[in-house]
Amino acid sequence: MRKSIFNLVMLTALFISNFCDIKTMPTAEAADSAEPIHLIWWTYMSTDVPNAMSEVLDKANAISAEKIGVTVDMQFKTADQFTLDLNTGEYYDMTFSSDWCNDFDKNARFGYYYDITELIQSETPALYSAVDPWWEIGTLNSRVYGVPMLKDLGAEVFFRLNSDFFEIEKGLTLPESMEFEDLEPLLKAWKEDHPNEYPLYMTQNGLSGMFQCHERIVGTYLVIPYSKAGTPEGTKIIPIWEDGEYMNMLRCLHRWYELGYINPDAATTTDMPYSLLTPVRSGTAWTGYKGWSNPETVGFNVKLVRYLGPNMSRATQQGSLIAINAAASEEHVKACLRYMELLYTDQEFRDLLAYGIEGKHFNYYEGTVIRTPQGSDDYLMDNFVTGPAISASVVSASENILADKDQWKNVYAGYENARVSDTRGFSFDAEPVEAYTAALYAVWQNYYSELVTGTIDPDQAMAEIQDQMQRIGLDQVLAEAQRQLDDYLDKMK
Repeated sequence: MRKSIFNLVMLTALFISNFCDIKTMPTAEAADSAEPIHLIWWTYMSTDVPNAMSEVLDKANAISAEKIGVTVDMQFKTADQFTLDLNTGEYYDMTFSSDWCNDFDKNARFGYYYDITELIQSETPALYSAVDPWWEIGTLNSRVYGVPMLKDLGAEVFFRLNSDFFEIEKGLTLPESMEFEDLEPLLKAWKEDHPNEYPLYMTQNGLSGMFQCHERIVGTYLVIPYSKAGTPEGTKIIPIWEDGEYMNMLRCLHRWYELGYINPDAATTTDMPYSLLTPVRSGTAWTGYKGWSNPETVGFNVKLVRYLGPNMSRATQQGSLIAINAAASEEHVKACLRYMELLYTDQEFRDLLAYGIEGKHFNYYEGTVIRTPQGSDDYLMDNFVTGPAISASVVSASENILADKDQWKNVYAGYENARVSDTRGFSFDAEPVEAYTAALYAVWQNYYSELVTGTIDPDQAMAEIQDQMQRIGLDQVLAEAQRQLDDYLDKMK
């Protein structure tokens, strides 16, 4: 498996080095053949649309009209709006799709998306080469229905540490990666110097990203650990209490709670009074990420130390795709593909949509991008919603905290050692056992906050959870999930 992943990584790295009820489509087209084709592009936005979006899009449309004869109307939607508009048949040409929002596999299976298998190679060979060898992400039943917007494909989880304290004041060396339990001496050092503070302050949601040690199959309580990938147990679904890696982290948290490293009200509070000043936090990012590193905003210099990953599954890979409406005309399909090709092959155009207008919202520096205060205020959003991350310039925190301009080469090279799920994109259908799943979820949620904040003994709590779940149908749900997964994998052979 590693050899296969390595080959994929090398091909991708070569690319990155070379390129740093559905309504029918409206039929009215401009009589002038030179008039640009105008596309409706649905994309994701969880909060307010940036203030400068209209200004940036006007500039982008002028460029794309001249270069490829295409302009876009970018329409931002929440996850709920995607579902509503898709079900009511609102027209679009291309749309954001993913595992976690506007479900790609489900929509492709239902026939909502255009089969672009042949067109991507005949009409946009540069686009095909740019995404290769990762087309499997947008493929279903050997047909391509979506263009992956390549970004971080594997889950990597980091401790975000106050390096001013740990490295400068205490003279410690923070490594690039560590085991979860290796955090304990750092927590101890902070507590000794700040006895009235909690170095691992957290809310009732616990540490961000900690669950990334396993692939969730049914809710968050039936899983397959990434540690089993590539082994005979790589497709065996287990209850979460049988995941040794996860249980070890919970045991550490409980010990640290008892030692006073975690705030006593963690299981009930929703407030983070220390905000970003907490010396130890956790988050999912990627190797070389600098987004948490500006001391002017964070309050101190930051060192990211990885403790999980990279772990990879179809879910992590499907973080961002663009799919084309099955009801679109071939002319519009080709226009969509040309636009996506431009996003992959023209870095300045890609940077415009990702970061705004040069000189106003960002500036180039040493091969990277540094946002201006106006850019942070008026044009700040996740760049995966407007295209592939790997074809945009990387962001530096400041002139003194530079990102590696070859960051994505290193990220993808790191995938050589990724633990890759064996489930091949399986998605559980809960309908046959839905009489049980709601009750099982309620049991799990009753303990969840206390477990993930270390407030209770995980071994004792898991024994209680197991007893309650088995009495209300856990074994039936587990058997059904395993049957579905086995059938799915048999069909994929």
